[in-house]
Amino acid sequence: MLHQKEKQILQYLLDNPDQFITSMELAAHLSCSDRTIRNYLKNLMEADPEQTGWAITAKQGYGYQLTISDKEVYQDFLKAEVLLEAAPTSFEGREDRYNYILNKLLFEQQEIFFDDLVGELYVSRSTLSSDFKKIRQDLAKYDLLIESKAKRGVYVKGSERNIRRFIMDYFFRDNFFQVLQHYINIELPGRPIGLEELTIIVLDECREGQLRLSDFAIQNLVIHIALSLKRIGEGFHINRLDSWNCSGCVRERQIAQKILERVHLATGMVFPAEEVDYITLHLISKASLQQVSSQEESDVAEQLRSQLTAALEEQERFGGQPFASDFQLVEGLLAHLSTLLIRLKNHVKMTNPLLADIREHDAGVLEMTRAILTAMPLFSKQEGLSEDEIAYVALHFMAALERLREKQKFNILIICATGYGSAQMLRNRIANELGNLVHIVDVIGYYELNDERLQHIDFIISSIDLSNLLFSLPVFTVSIFLKADEVRDIKHKIACLKPISGCEIDRQPPQSSAELEKLFDDYFSEACFAVYEQTDKEAVLTDLLGRMAVGEGPDFPGRICSLMEQRERMSSIIFSDSIAVPHPIQACAKRHRIAAALIPSGLAWSQNHPHIRLVFLVSPSIYGNNGMAQLTAKIVDLLEQPDLEDQIVNCKNFAAFKELFLSI
Repeated sequence: MLHQKEKQILQYLLDNPDQFITSMELAAHLSCSDRTIRNYLKNLMEADPEQTGWAITAKQGYGYQLTISDKEVYQDFLKAEVLLEAAPTSFEGREDRYNYILNKLLFEQQEIFFDDLVGELYVSRSTLSSDFKKIRQDLAKYDLLIESKAKRGVYVKGSERNIRRFIMDYFFRDNFFQVLQHYINIELPGRPIGLEELTIIVLDECREGQLRLSDFAIQNLVIHIALSLKRIGEGFHINRLDSWNCSGCVRERQIAQKILERVHLATGMVFPAEEVDYITLHLISKASLQQVSSQEESDVAEQLRSQLTAALEEQERFGGQPFASDFQLVEGLLAHLSTLLIRLKNHVKMTNPLLADIREHDAGVLEMTRAILTAMPLFSKQEGLSEDEIAYVALHFMAALERLREKQKFNILIICATGYGSAQMLRNRIANELGNLVHIVDVIGYYELNDERLQHIDFIISSIDLSNLLFSLPVFTVSIFLKADEVRDIKHKIACLKPISGCEIDRQPPQSSAELEKLFDDYFSEACFAVYEQTDKEAVLTDLLGRMAVGEGPDFPGRICSLMEQRERMSSIIFSDSIAVPHPIQACAKRHRIAAALIPSGLAWSQNHPHIRLVFLVSPSIYGNNGMAQLTAKIVDLLEQPDLEDQIVNCKNFAAFKELFLSI
């Protein structure tokens, strides 16, 4: 068994995949000394990867990184050590913890203590304090406060009206309506009603009746009411719940009646008496029924979560989507499936008015849903699991796929030099032509470009020629009118990119090794190549610029230095923790060159980048720079090849450097 601190170290590394974490950062996170962390890390690194499915690698100057070698063994290890089962669900990161905490504070309406949350979420007090800092900031916009008292715990203080406003804005407007409105279109003979208005009604009545339902249970109830309206409007018959007794659910039944009364007042739709029973069934899905003991209910809930997780992981293992890590999907399904189990147990049949549309347009999702449900013993043994019910569950997967598509869009920045009208015209053209592929983060002017603007951006589309500026992300130059051939070119070039990678660049057509070597020789030379031992930034730049000044005139170093400083003020020229690519904001040389400096021991470029080992000083020509993009793309590719980078840094001569660079 692992020590508690060792589990917390692993959890933190799990929450920060694909990056190195320093021992100092871990020490701050766990509130202990750097030496203590190193001792725990030493123990963890001695673990056998064949038994754990993971390994921790250490890289000098970078820190520690967790890599998964065998996913199945790794999952078994997690279950055995209870790393990801400490909370009711696995928390993939801050966003999931944030949702969980807010659900506790705003929906469950019970005593919540800080130390209990630390245990439930399996995080340190400092991490939880950071989460609460963000929650306080978001709640403050609605005049709501987080307060804490000894016997009451942590709670939200403010008017009920403001609490409901926050709940609607945070839980439903962005994450819920935009996705499901596409699938559930309610057409009524009377006044139309939307999902948002239905949610307000359900939320109001549940909170007035002090009924503790999570946002996922409320979402499921809203979907049910929306489908009921559609069923009734299209003349479907609603079956009675003859075999189900809800005599012990007085409060839930009263709330169900009030909900339907308000929907009737809003739409004019008359509901049959049976609909009250259906709403009551949803409202009690989290409470214990008279004929079911609380222990039995707890066992069923545990089985449901375990079987659902296993089925989703199995689906992903065979090439499916990463549904098991979708917090919103899993919790929404659990809320829905618990109600479905009750319906199946009581032989209640539900007609789904969307079945025909789903069969026609989303048959693949319907089949996938059926496969997942039949892989769960709780449902494979049940009779009466109709296609109507499967289609009902499929809605959750359809919404999850839509969210996934949104997340997979490229975040882009549009740079435009002309007036506001022209900039908006370009924005609209990009939205129309590439809207299914990109999310436009902002439209800015050339001089507004800085490091902050480039955070979380996948690529830039610019109406200004930025070919003299090098970025660690692709830049596409287009006309204000965004012509058809420009759209085709962008689509072709981003086909091999991954969203939010920031590490891949637009690919040029493949070149032969001879062509690439000729291009290398055109820019690089032994005269502009140097290996340094102990040195500093100023000495390296002075030496490289002196080497590049041949044939450029005596004022060249001063001119290019000034232009390089301007470029660095605009945005960072640091491509990684070990690679710097300084270059001027505009071309000023007669001949294009790239100088290379290798510093195995590293140098301090700035306070934030104390260990730069590779410097590529790029000087574009005022007469033309054909092929420069291919070479700078190789520098960007090097960011993803740390082993090759180490080999290049330790080269002893230019010939070895050339051979390795061309192998990138």
